[in-house]
Amino acid sequence: MDERFAINLLRMIAASAYYQCALATSRDMFGRSYTSLGIGDKTAVDQAVLAYVGSNFQTITPELLEAQQGRQPMGFPIQAPTPTAGNNP
Repeated sequence: MDERFAINLLRMIAASAYYQCALATSRDMFGRSYTSLGIGDKTAVDQAVLAYVGSNFQTITPELLEAQQGRQPMGFPIQAPTPTAGNNP
C-alpha cells in the first residue's frame, strides 16, 4: 500500500480517542464498562459519542462544512396526483 506512517498514526490516535470517549460515556450513561454493554446499549453510547464529536467538529470548522451541507429535503418527494379522465366530474 502507498499509505504514509503519519496518516496511519493519526488514524490510531483518532481510534484511541474515540474508544476512550466511548468508555467514559458508557460509565456516565450506564455505570458499566463499554465492553460489558449489550448491543443496544453500545449503539446508544456510539450515537451519543458520534453526536458529541460531530457537534464539536461543526463548531470548530463551520466554514469547511458550509459547502457540504445540502439544501435538499430528506426522504422521498411527494408528487401531486395527476388527474385522470375517469376521475373528472
